[in-house]
Amino acid sequence: MSLRILYRQIPSNKRICNYYRCQNPILRNIDRDKSGRLYHHGCLMSALDETWRCRNCFLTFDATKAAFDETQTFQNEEFEEHFKAKCPNCGSLDLKHMGTDK
Repeated sequence: MSLRILYRQIPSNKRICNYYRCQNPILRNIDRDKSGRLYHHGCLMSALDETWRCRNCFLTFDATKAAFDETQTFQNEEFEEHFKAKCPNCGSLDLKHMGTDK
């Protein structure tokens, strides 16, 4: 099935990339993962390459399967917001970032 039909089915304000590092509107190069979430094609390839390992249940997973919590940290008198990965199996935040598979 061609993914070009998604441009007509989904309004442009609903086409947001699900990659935690991007979160931008998708204007072209749309792609869909196995769960049906939308990504830019390059973001999906990066998400599939990025892996974590849970230190509690020892599950290894990529960024398309991870759940993310938005957290705030206070450094140098400024708040910073970023996403923290969570294990999809046990919900643990104790993860080891394995980097990218190349």
